[in-house]
Amino acid sequence: MGWRIGNGESVNIWNDRWLPGPGSGKLNCHHIDIRYCKVSDLINKETNTWKQEIIRTLFGEEQLKNILSIPLVNSRIQDVPEWRGDNTGIYTAKSGYKWLITEGVREQTMKCQQLSLQDFGNSRSQESMDHLFRVCTFTQQVLRDVGVSVSTCNRESEWKNWLVAKFVNQSIEACTIRSIAYWAIWYSRNKLYHEGTRMQAHEVVGFVKAYYTETAILGERLQSKSDIRRPVWEPPDNDTIKINFDASFNQITKCSISGIIARNKEGLIMAACTYRWEYISDPVTAEARACLQTIVMAEELGFQDICIEGDALTVIRKLSAAEDDRSCISNLIKEIKERSYKFRRVRFKHVPRGANKVAHVMAKEGGHYEHPRFWIEEAPHSVEILVNQERRNGDSSGEVER
Repeated sequence: MGWRIGNGESVNIWNDRWLPGPGSGKLNCHHIDIRYCKVSDLINKETNTWKQEIIRTLFGEEQLKNILSIPLVNSRIQDVPEWRGDNTGIYTAKSGYKWLITEGVREQTMKCQQLSLQDFGNSRSQESMDHLFRVCTFTQQVLRDVGVSVSTCNRESEWKNWLVAKFVNQSIEACTIRSIAYWAIWYSRNKLYHEGTRMQAHEVVGFVKAYYTETAILGERLQSKSDIRRPVWEPPDNDTIKINFDASFNQITKCSISGIIARNKEGLIMAACTYRWEYISDPVTAEARACLQTIVMAEELGFQDICIEGDALTVIRKLSAAEDDRSCISNLIKEIKERSYKFRRVRFKHVPRGANKVAHVMAKEGGHYEHPRFWIEEAPHSVEILVNQERRNGDSSGEVER
């Protein structure tokens, strides 16, 4: 068991499992500083932020980054025990039994599985991902028969880099066929392993060709339908203010930028904002941060009837769900829900990306600014151009419930 940090008052810094991500969840440190006992001792209660310098001194730079990725919210919610045996965060008898399997048993099981996976063309050869996709004679035969190049000029030693190199500078059609072929080969390998049924090369080739033809036809039909009605931004009804949000995320720097824009029923800009965040662990957290900043902005501007739109399906679903969230963004979800009670009416709505273009451009514009930026009844020039374009297009058919 571990802890999801809220206010940090129930969690012991040194003994409990509270760090996010893989691993034991415990801090790795050589000495214990008795001046700090609870996680709440590492939180500045006035600003509700982490005490970075103290954390850096106690635990070092790497663990500092991990701790700072834990979101803190103003409502100072309670710490929540969580099950760390799987991704659900909820303990069940089944997950408990799985957890009882020791690492040694797991390793031995994996070794047995690897020894039982045999090459399609050579039963004496132990299979690996590298071997299956790169060397296996069965794979090479299938690729040749579907018209995919099997040249050996690619000298990448690591198989993932080798695979990337295979797709670089290839046409969309060639990449699609190769992807379907690898999928079909993997399926045939699983069929052999689990059912003992060996698929012949010509069967796999026939499947690949038929599947590619079917997907191509479906793609043409979907394209013709999308040409009839593309997703567009639609103005709100009456006095509702519609606020769209989006977020960009940099996996390397672990930074995100929130882009937010509020418009009225005439499509006119009421307010806009960009906000840069550091120590963001993943894109979902970036989207949740952007949504929280959206409702904070609406509260500060005194809006009472709002519709919050975004293309972040995971975040919108969690906000619309009645049950408590137990995911890594649960603090942010709870804070958004708590703040939503301050409005006369709030609606959260998921829209396709095509209906969220302006917020997407706002997030890109935010990359030009080091600090948060706010606009009232205006926005950056590139954003205003897109807003005026959407107004001119006359896309005002009203909201469609989803």
